[in-house]
Amino acid sequence: MEKVILKAESRGVIGTKSAQSLRGQGRMPAIIYGHGEAPEPVSLEAHEVEVALAHGARTLDVDFGGQTKPYLIKEVQYDHLQVMPIHMDLARVDLTEKVRVRVGIELRGVPKGVSEGGVLDQQMPDLEVECVVTDIPATLHPNVMHLAIGESLLVRDVQLPPGVVAVADPEDRVATVRVLAVHEETPAAAPAEAEAPAEPERIGRVRKEEEGEGQA
Repeated sequence: MEKVILKAESRGVIGTKSAQSLRGQGRMPAIIYGHGEAPEPVSLEAHEVEVALAHGARTLDVDFGGQTKPYLIKEVQYDHLQVMPIHMDLARVDLTEKVRVRVGIELRGVPKGVSEGGVLDQQMPDLEVECVVTDIPATLHPNVMHLAIGESLLVRDVQLPPGVVAVADPEDRVATVRVLAVHEETPAAAPAEAEAPAEPERIGRVRKEEEGEGQA
């Protein structure tokens, strides 16, 4: 993505109504803070911010007060549908200092264990790393084609760009190929043995031999 410099404008009035008014003008309210300096409420061109976020930007180059500096995107608030960004927190940074950020993980390839009947389970959607601002990767793309059933991709297996260090435990699992659970059907109960039919009730005349039974 081509480097874009966003123009920030100071917003003297803060609050819900002011923020709504800015959004109506196509601008996004934001706040710049950090490095022991006072927080500065600003506004940015909303469309430019949306494009930067869509490309996985971790920092923004912002022209504010006649000076262009990189700022770390600390937090983005979205609307109730979690679609449209409506507010942003930007942190002042020193290009030589290291920061900790979470970087998304997108697995590449189909594990060989899947063709053997397994299923890929990604346990870690992102990874916390430490590096200088200019080295923050947009996304990590570890390959999982070599994984067989029962094997896992660990944090230590993820190749990181130069200058980037994982903060998580090296033995933490990023993804595992598991055996696909098979639900055994419970066999239907065998039908109970048919009971012997009851002797039908005899209605009508009784034979004489039977009439004599029981007589003295």
